[in-house]
Amino acid sequence: ALQHDTTPTSAGPHSLGGIYLPWNYQACTELILEPLTSDGLGFYPEEDNEVKEVTAACRALFNTEPRPQWMKISTGGPNVKYLSNLILSNGEKDPWKVGRVEADTHNPSVHNFVIEDSAHHQDLRFSHPLDAPTVTRAKALEKQIICGWLNITAPES
Repeated sequence: ALQHDTTPTSAGPHSLGGIYLPWNYQACTELILEPLTSDGLGFYPEEDNEVKEVTAACRALFNTEPRPQWMKISTGGPNVKYLSNLILSNGEKDPWKVGRVEADTHNPSVHNFVIEDSAHHQDLRFSHPLDAPTVTRAKALEKQIICGWLNITAPES
């Protein structure tokens, strides 16, 4: 669903408005998240007419329509094997992981894995002493993969 921002803005009618307006545009054009990202157990239960409601809101706000298959298309979908130097990591606790690319790439430069005990893009955040061991291992693996692409030795952490 689209996000709503009730924060007043003094930027005027030609600004991007509140913080959620750019996010909503992206949700309307690239990242339709509901019900794509719901496994039925999420914070907001999916509704039968949700895609229709989001589509109507996108038309009204931006004169555009969502492209529910865009994530699959933009990442190559089943043709992800033709990409290179790509890490597709998803946190097990990420509510959006159900929208992930699940292709078996058969390509040594494309890595696709789910990180147990990890939240949304937790592997990209600064390290923290309370990080789960699986997150720490994923960060080290990602560093090793990237250094391999660059043909350099990974610095000690």
